Amino acid sequence: MSKALKKSIIMAFNVLMIAIVAMSCGCIGDSTESTNDIKSNEGNNNLDPKGLDADKNTEFITVTDMAGRTVQVPKNVNRVIGLGCCLREIVYLDAVDKVVGVEVAEGNKDSAMALPYVAANPELTDLPVVGKAGSGYYYEKIIAANPDMIFLGYQADLADEIQKKIGVPVVVVFMDTTGSEDQNEKYSESLRVMGKVLGKEERADAVVNKLEECKLDLRTRASKSDKRPSIYIGGRVYSGGHGITTTDPHWMPFEFLGANNRANNVAYNISKKGKVYSVSDEQLVTWNPDYLFINSASMDLILKDLEKPEFGNLDAVKNGNTYRLIPYCWYGFNKASGIADSYYIGKVLYPEQFEDIDPVEKADELYTFFTGKPAYERLSDRNLGFEKLEDL
Repeated sequence: MSKALKKSIIMAFNVLMIAIVAMSCGCIGDSTESTNDIKSNEGNNNLDPKGLDADKNTEFITVTDMAGRTVQVPKNVNRVIGLGCCLREIVYLDAVDKVVGVEVAEGNKDSAMALPYVAANPELTDLPVVGKAGSGYYYEKIIAANPDMIFLGYQADLADEIQKKIGVPVVVVFMDTTGSEDQNEKYSESLRVMGKVLGKEERADAVVNKLEECKLDLRTRASKSDKRPSIYIGGRVYSGGHGITTTDPHWMPFEFLGANNRANNVAYNISKKGKVYSVSDEQLVTWNPDYLFINSASMDLILKDLEKPEFGNLDAVKNGNTYRLIPYCWYGFNKASGIADSYYIGKVLYPEQFEDIDPVEKADELYTFFTGKPAYERLSDRNLGFEKLEDL
């Protein structure tokens, strides 16, 4: 048994645990069009925004959410719940102290440690569990948690229904993947909406600026190299882990580098935006990328695929250019992990241009900025960190 396969067995239980509770969120359900694009509820929601404990003296502000709905929310939000995988962005906005409920995947004291924003803020697992993303919300528990308002990342068409049942404002936010310029702009706009609601507008600007700063740094470094190796991401997650032929033509860690993603070669033109995409075995063999990068959440499936002669004979495998990455797409899209992956990929592809970068130190620098504390060691302990895969 190969060393890599032994490691995959060690991590299989951790991966299975979180996959079971993550089946309907984010990267987990984006094989179809995102509900963030639903516009059927445009216009004023006609809710009398009282909140559960609000009185006649409560002041409100008006925001337009990412589904085009006009929503009135309390001017001072002190208690918030993020449904549909958007707790991560609340953490990014430095509002952990306002959170009063979490989803099942975020409340498990063991498996939730695979989520960087929970690993950095383990106290979140002590909060009441108020539902499963996309598959069921516990209305009585939400009411008991007494939120001032709710953010909803997926199933935007349910926003008015949830709002009516709970009696507090529901603001739809964009939790889909990024990668294309349109997706990046929607995500930035969504962060600013959340920042306005939470009284964290300066922090929202700082997060958006950090994303742009990192993208510029990555692109600038990569552009100084005359090397253009072909690369491929395998095991792109949705509804759990997947095999080597599941990929993304606009995968954010590649896009930030401006790298030569085989699944986005102009000759193929698979998609104009980031999304999960499955290719045939024959297509991957034809592409025959120089470098193969693997989502660590899919490692067990990938290693089984690599036992097949057609994949074991890929140049990236034969030449020892196969690498494991932190899961970017794992219970939603973890931007800090995606950027950390970009720097690691840059270090692999363009060592001279990334000579000053220590990928692990950079990862913890990013986690500290986005989530408040380092998180890489907790991920690495679960075999979810960076690694060059040998003995395949």
